[in-house]
Amino acid sequence: MKKWIRDIREKTADMNREQKFQYIAAYYWYHILLGFLFIGIVILFIYHVTWGDRSREFTCVIVNQAVDYERDRELAEQFAADSGMKEKEILIDSDYQISYGDTQLDGVKESSYEKFFFNWQAKEIDAMVMPESFYEFCLEQGGEFTEENIPVGMTRLRDTILEEENDPVYLVFAADKKHEKACGKFRRFLCEGVEEE
Repeated sequence: MKKWIRDIREKTADMNREQKFQYIAAYYWYHILLGFLFIGIVILFIYHVTWGDRSREFTCVIVNQAVDYERDRELAEQFAADSGMKEKEILIDSDYQISYGDTQLDGVKESSYEKFFFNWQAKEIDAMVMPESFYEFCLEQGGEFTEENIPVGMTRLRDTILEEENDPVYLVFAADKKHEKACGKFRRFLCEGVEEE
């Protein structure tokens, strides 16, 4: 680095400021680019090690319902307040519009299907709200659930989840979920006191 700086000073000694800038830009642009890339990588590494680790303590996905980020955020906020967990550790995500079997939705991208099964396989999904037909489809694909299937009509989600008469919606839990304790808190949060409301 010192050698480059000395070399630049010697070669630009008789140049004005604009000429120096043009000379440096013409002959040392790749050195400058590599320097910025190195600084960027260092910053990304520091960010990842300190603030970037956003591990989730609970994830619930809502399949084939209206994508409603406001509802998802409010539900995560209420669950965090009820459970004592941090809101940033909770993910409620309704951005899962999936076509499967005889159910073909208009304008649906295959990426939601792939995202769902990839996240489930990676054990990133703890709880799911899904129609019974999709539940059966998942079983056919080798998916495993706990034996507890809770109709959404018996939860505080009953006013925000639409059900078809011939395809009820359930709250289900992945058999290989990572966050057993958080799932218990979520089950209690959604179901406790619903009959009294």
